[in-house]
Amino acid sequence: MLRTFSRTAWCLALAAGTGLAAQDGEALFRKSCMSCHTIGGGVKTGPDLKGVTTRRPREWALAFIQAPGSFIDKGDPVALQLLKDANNVKMPELGITAAEADAILKLIDELTKSGKVLGSKGIDRPPTPLDLQKGKAMFEGRLRFAGGGPACLSCHSASGSGTFGGGRLGPQLNAAPGKYGKNLATTIENPAFPSMVNVFAKKALTPEEAFQVAAYLHSVGTQPPPRKDIVFPIVGFVGLLGSLALGGHLGRKRFRGVRKNLVPKA
Repeated sequence: MLRTFSRTAWCLALAAGTGLAAQDGEALFRKSCMSCHTIGGGVKTGPDLKGVTTRRPREWALAFIQAPGSFIDKGDPVALQLLKDANNVKMPELGITAAEADAILKLIDELTKSGKVLGSKGIDRPPTPLDLQKGKAMFEGRLRFAGGGPACLSCHSASGSGTFGGGRLGPQLNAAPGKYGKNLATTIENPAFPSMVNVFAKKALTPEEAFQVAAYLHSVGTQPPPRKDIVFPIVGFVGLLGSLALGGHLGRKRFRGVRKNLVPKA
């Protein structure tokens, strides 16, 4: 009887885990997929996923979500066409499990049947000079994001931003407009890059903020990338030499006083 009870409890726990994964499909989609996809909201960097399981075998979609790079590596024709349509922007490896991929597909199926939309193509209007001004200020950290997220400059650089260039943890962003095109703002709003997901999980930019930062990057996208910053290392080196010189000067005075007391008077 105990064995039967244990087996039943294990099955119920497994079922509960599967149900939880399915229930969490929207959160997974928002976290990992929405920067490049919508469900019924139109094409972004990646395709609109409405009805995707009617266009592709479910097994193919499950495997592709978990390891998109492997499909490109083996020359899968559908994956290669998707890559071409996305302007050669590769879908990142996000570490999505089979259960999570299944939950995302269940969400897509449910929203496809109900006609509900998840995600949008973002703000669609020409940027104003004020948008560009605010976008640069937010990029540099002179204007804080409403959600409290860090300034872009802490990890990235772009032409004309910051006195000492910018961070080196992330890529230089002059080429971002050419890579993501009109979808740059929604990519910034919902980043799916592993290094940014955790940072902005609870500090996401608003659609307006993302639009303004993207507008600024579009304005510098045609400019040559900034030269590697050499001002800061030079200032640091000069400061080091100055500190050593000052320390040596003060030290000589100190030792001179000590030596004077030690030398016997004639």
